[in-house]
Amino acid sequence: AVVSTQSTGEHEKMMMEGEDLNTKTRDIQTLRVTKELQVFLFAENNQQRMQKEIQTLEKTIKLNENMHKRKVSDKKRILDRLNALIREKESECGVLDAELKELAVSLVERQQIQEACVADLTPAANQRMKDIVARRKLVDLAKSQSQEVAVLRAEVERLRMKTFPALVQNN
Repeated sequence: AVVSTQSTGEHEKMMMEGEDLNTKTRDIQTLRVTKELQVFLFAENNQQRMQKEIQTLEKTIKLNENMHKRKVSDKKRILDRLNALIREKESECGVLDAELKELAVSLVERQQIQEACVADLTPAANQRMKDIVARRKLVDLAKSQSQEVAVLRAEVERLRMKTFPALVQNN
């Protein structure tokens, strides 16, 4: 009885080991072998490969740092140019403001001169000015009335044609 129990235990142990080996075999067969994994498995010296990878990454970092520095310096140059342009525009605005003030003073002086001239007009000149303005108004009125007459004539002709249509002779 002791021998059969021992052989049963060994048999179960062997069965479990067999199942374990079958599971490991299935895992190996379904394992996706990537390029990195192949390099890792077949490389003779993984330490050398890692050193090369580290060196490549360090070079990439240095290149990125240099590119960043270059971009920052370019942006600073652009910022300096824009600041100079802003200062230039501000000085131009100052000049234009001063010119605007001078023009405003000149305008006020001219208005005062014109008012003085109009006040100094003699009664005859004042009457002549009123006559010119009245004539201009009459000319404008005559133009508008002639346009109205032309529109009314066209309307009369249209109505006449509607009332007495032309008779067409058939041969």
